[in-house]
Amino acid sequence: MRKRLLILASILLCLAWVSTSAAADDVKADAGWDDVGFLKHTSPDGQFEMRLDVRMYMDAAYFLENKNEMRNGTTLRRGRLAVKTKMWEKWEAEFDMDIADNVVEAKDMWVSYQTCEKGFIKAGHFKIPFSLEELTSSRLITFMERAYPNVFPPGRRSALGVTRWFSKAHFSAAVYGQEFGDKESDRVSEGMGLAARGTFAPILDDEKAIHLGAGIVYQTPDDESETLEYKIEPEAKTGDTEFCNTGDIKDVDYFTLMGIEGAASYKNMYVQGEFIQNDITRLDDAEDLSFYGGYVFAGFILTGEHRPYIVKEGEFGKIIPKNKKRGALELAVRYSHINLSDYEIIGDPDLGTESIKGVQGGKANNFTVGLNWYANPNVKLIANYIYVDNSINAGVKGGLEGDDDFGIIQTRILVNF
Repeated sequence: MRKRLLILASILLCLAWVSTSAAADDVKADAGWDDVGFLKHTSPDGQFEMRLDVRMYMDAAYFLENKNEMRNGTTLRRGRLAVKTKMWEKWEAEFDMDIADNVVEAKDMWVSYQTCEKGFIKAGHFKIPFSLEELTSSRLITFMERAYPNVFPPGRRSALGVTRWFSKAHFSAAVYGQEFGDKESDRVSEGMGLAARGTFAPILDDEKAIHLGAGIVYQTPDDESETLEYKIEPEAKTGDTEFCNTGDIKDVDYFTLMGIEGAASYKNMYVQGEFIQNDITRLDDAEDLSFYGGYVFAGFILTGEHRPYIVKEGEFGKIIPKNKKRGALELAVRYSHINLSDYEIIGDPDLGTESIKGVQGGKANNFTVGLNWYANPNVKLIANYIYVDNSINAGVKGGLEGDDDFGIIQTRILVNF
């Protein structure tokens, strides 16, 4: 039923777009493609604006020398339809859903009000302000998938948030509950969270930028379950195999995330990195736990384009080819690490009294080389090679063989308009 309603809503949105575009001809409104490749319609008085955001990500992957059985093949990674609107100058809203792998999922569903020239409040379902790479749109990330530490951020939640920015700084905060459709029972309370993120760009002009940022999250478990679980694929979704996996962590009171961000761009070169620490406080006599992860990557745009910085969002923007026929070519490398293990060995192995206290979720190091061709502002072709270095405990919780080191070749056709 939910799937049918969402599909019906998307059809109605498309019809609404067609009708408003047709009406634009009568009132001589501005309708067409903007500078970054989106189809946009603006009313004559400028008080109303509607923009489509359609995404199709078609992926293929092949796994090399893996011990565990993994699925080579293709998948529709994302099939997104979103409509973004501006109303009466100060109001904005978005309706966004994803259709992929026969699953319909609500994404951004929010409304915002501009409280001042450089600030707004937002309510609805949206990304919680934490982590540079998590907040960067999937259209704009350098590699096919975000790095390992992306297992920690809250992602999209039902929330109330506030954002304020200045000439070189940005601040966002939110109080939030659960994801849409994640509530297990109407008789228990949602888990709650608080998050804040601040960024500063001490150097910023048309050809260079330095980004510094930090974020913090406090969250209680959802549905009063007192349970958490972290698991993540090796930065490739086609295989759908989570090697690093904590299993259920019970008796959780709350957890905190602390993250630091750094990035710099100069002309056609850039670097970016993050580190995230996850500290879990547990109830009664259960041992507290700590996990962490980080990544760093560097990119070089061979055709000379620049990766722009957007202070309003505290993020980097879209690479636009200078030559729309030849496109832009980008080469990038990345190292990422995740540690989902925190345990100690108790007893004497020689006496057969050895036992494990804590969580053996596994560790992993990934090394990635990526090549991107931006054919034009709307079409991007991506090729990644990933070498995965798993620890002996990685995969144990999922019934997999540990210490599985292997390679991945994956490609994507990305279409966005």
